[in-house]
Amino acid sequence: MKIHILDKILEYENNKNILDTMFNEINDTVRDTNLIFSHLIIDGLEIYDDFYDYFLDNIRNIEKVIVVTKTIKRMSEEILLSTVDYLERAIPEIEILSNEFYKTPSKESWSKLMDLIEGIKWIMDTFAAIDSNEQLKTIVNDYEEWNIYAKDIYELQELLVEFEEILQNSDFVSTADILSYEIIPLFKDMKVKLLKLISEEVEINDVN
Repeated sequence: MKIHILDKILEYENNKNILDTMFNEINDTVRDTNLIFSHLIIDGLEIYDDFYDYFLDNIRNIEKVIVVTKTIKRMSEEILLSTVDYLERAIPEIEILSNEFYKTPSKESWSKLMDLIEGIKWIMDTFAAIDSNEQLKTIVNDYEEWNIYAKDIYELQELLVEFEEILQNSDFVSTADILSYEIIPLFKDMKVKLLKLISEEVEINDVN
């Protein structure tokens, strides 16, 4: 199989015993650049996680692997775009979820609430990853706006702690109140700030 990485083509046997060597060489090649690893395209199929397992399961048939790399700025912009997209989709769902908790939440309601909490944690984790990068001032196009956005993240973090305490007490009305009167307005505010942060050259599809 052939591994296409930057301007190199690496060749390996289709044998699981070479996987550690192959991944080490890929990592070393990317590390020597100012780029970061994004994902793999294996025989035309985009793979974003569980790479090792995919190779183990398909090693005999793999012919061509393209290693996709991106600049830190580009990767961060895509994360911010994904965050905008998530907020856009989440807001109407939270409105529905809030109404369910004002009544009697079903098993599906609880499942959606857990998904929301995971989504909030993802927003906080990706923010932290970008915020801790030493190239932050070149990643975002408005450093002051980023710091304003950071305040929303910290507020979201505080809300999550409050949220989890309320859930432990099975206080459904307070849960619905937080969803409706705190998280939805915060999500709307975060979306507006993120749109200001994303560079004009990044194409924003169906995000208004």
